[in-house]
Amino acid sequence: MDKWISEIYEGDERALTELVNKYTSSLRRFLLGMLRNDEDAKELSQETFLRFISHPQKFKDENQMRNYLFQIAHNLAITKVTSAVSKREELTEEFREYYKNESATSNLLMQEKKKTVLDLLQNLPLQQRRVVILRNWEDMTFKEIAEVLSLSEGAVKAHYFFALKKLKEEISKDKRVKEVANE
Repeated sequence: MDKWISEIYEGDERALTELVNKYTSSLRRFLLGMLRNDEDAKELSQETFLRFISHPQKFKDENQMRNYLFQIAHNLAITKVTSAVSKREELTEEFREYYKNESATSNLLMQEKKKTVLDLLQNLPLQQRRVVILRNWEDMTFKEIAEVLSLSEGAVKAHYFFALKKLKEEISKDKRVKEVANE
């Protein structure tokens, strides 16, 4: 077992701080993709760490630990969505700012493409959106995604395939993509 993981089990404050610093942004991105609300994503990412610390598990390696964090976050988000029966919302301003600030005006075209793809991503069914976010933003393998979402690896691959197919269809239909491509 990794020394860092052992230190986390022992409640070493430095190791816990390192854990939080290492995974906060990726958990928030994942939760934001599911919840579409930055405040909820921030709140649930904090709750994820509290649950992780209060219910310690034994892990062989860091990947298992990361998957467990994402599984906690996923379960918290599902509870939030089902209890609130929330309606679809626009991407939050902070999330948009993340992409706007990525580069200056020289990459305006790329920003517009990203915004369009993000808007189209929000139209995917929730399960497909989760798989795409974990695969493309968090670089998880299909096996890891299956563990996090409590699905079979085959189901994850099917969700990913159909999500990409739908995104490609929507991109080819979307006028904004054609306008941006022509500029």
